[in-house]
Amino acid sequence: MTTTRAALGRAASRGGAAEPGAIRIEPAVDLEAELPAMWAVADAARRADGELDRNTLEGFRAFYRNLEHCDPATDLVIARAGDELVGYARVQWSDTTDGERWYESACFVHPEWRRRGLGTRFLAWTEARRAEIAAEHARTGLDSDHSRSLVTFNHDGDVGGDALLRSAGYEPFRVFYSMLRPDLDDIPEHPLPAGLEVRPIAPDEASIRAVIAADTEAFQDHFGSLDDVDTVVRQIIGDPDTDVSLWVVAFEGDEIAGAVLNGIRDDHADVRAGWLDSVFTRRPWRQRGLARALISRSLELLRSRGVASASLGVDAANRNQALALYESCGFRVSSTTTAFRKALPDGRARR
Repeated sequence: MTTTRAALGRAASRGGAAEPGAIRIEPAVDLEAELPAMWAVADAARRADGELDRNTLEGFRAFYRNLEHCDPATDLVIARAGDELVGYARVQWSDTTDGERWYESACFVHPEWRRRGLGTRFLAWTEARRAEIAAEHARTGLDSDHSRSLVTFNHDGDVGGDALLRSAGYEPFRVFYSMLRPDLDDIPEHPLPAGLEVRPIAPDEASIRAVIAADTEAFQDHFGSLDDVDTVVRQIIGDPDTDVSLWVVAFEGDEIAGAVLNGIRDDHADVRAGWLDSVFTRRPWRQRGLARALISRSLELLRSRGVASASLGVDAANRNQALALYESCGFRVSSTTTAFRKALPDGRARR
């Protein structure tokens, strides 16, 4: 019996579904074929939860074609009711800037299929599978001295998901905001710091890699998981929605000082939505007004492309005062997501 089948068996025994066999959980044998239905489930869930941050099918495909620390053959399952895909769950692991190792889960259930025990069954499967991965890390020495936790994120509009996680022993430990600037009127002008200039980025792998490497370095002292540059570059290049002509990147000589990586999404009720997908300033250039200047230029650029609003995401407890910066630039909180944590059952304390 493979690990996935063992985890599925344990999940089924704990599920308590009202109609056994009505909804079956199984591996995704042909992931490429399942991706459109998976995306539709995730998008419907986000809409039902009032979550501002949504992505396109092509962006979803690019992400799943370039996963990190996740093997879909063993780390992803789907739920079917008859021939209809009604939910899916995925696990992965990541190391964080705080020296933790997160064993993460992501679960989505179509709103029409909620309140039928599927979330409980998914959570049971993810916990069993994450425990298997953690045990393998401990056996092989891959875990080193990391403190280890089960971590999952829940859109706060999903009150059932919140209740399920709390009842299963998870505790909230971080909140993230999706913020909206509802119009692009009255954009203030902010000059670039002396010695810096904005230059266009060529749409080639080397140029994209240089920007992503600078982005990754800038976020090493922020809260969250450590991104792999190669994986992120593959996701960006593989996403046909990527348009580097929307990126606003500041240089001092040949050095990238900071940037705003903007995008436009066109699939939300035929409304063109501008996104500031990443806003970063490298340490030597902080506290000089660079981020504010780049955000203003980003808003102007998005407006010139026919976009009527702009959004971004932020850690509510960002210690570099990003929330205050974004509020001063006209962004307001639209939806929230909470990170939940639960200790692995191995007695290892979180540092």
